Amino acid sequence: MLSELQRRKFEHLFTLLDVDDDGTIDRMDYTASADRLVSAFGYATDSLECRQLRDRYNTLWETVTLPMDTDGDERVDVEEYSTGMERFVTSAEGGYQDHIAPVADAFYDLMDVDQDGLITRMEYVRMMSSAFRLSEEASLTAFDHLDLDGNGVLSRDELHLANEQFFRGDDAEAKGNWIFGPLPLLV
Repeated sequence: MLSELQRRKFEHLFTLLDVDDDGTIDRMDYTASADRLVSAFGYATDSLECRQLRDRYNTLWETVTLPMDTDGDERVDVEEYSTGMERFVTSAEGGYQDHIAPVADAFYDLMDVDQDGLITRMEYVRMMSSAFRLSEEASLTAFDHLDLDGNGVLSRDELHLANEQFFRGDDAEAKGNWIFGPLPLLV
């Protein structure tokens, strides 16, 4: 069973994923998020990078999000999403590695424009504002919480650790709670 913290994290992420703000997530929300991200980083919508991100989002939709749909309308509301995330990611052995990490890796590949294995503050801000509609201020605050060693960049390992803390963790003090910006309960 999800803790109150986990439920609040998934409600927050749901809001960021609901691109058209209609109170549900559907395949189009994932596609729109992917398209905005690749556009923000200068890739064409028919580029290999875009196709890879769309493919991984599509796999996430088909294997995780669509099965959350309990009423068969191919749309997932916030309750279905939270319950489904618990079933497929939070409590499932390998749930993060199997379902979330491949999408996260596609994001990191797009963000790491110079291919040095590191994500700068501005790359992170560009990703958060384009894919998740997060403000620059909220994105910068998130980055500062995630940059554990204070070196001004995030490694892929730091980002995966933060993501896994967000999706699977129940520690209110975990830095990974900030991966998608400030949570209402942490502000």
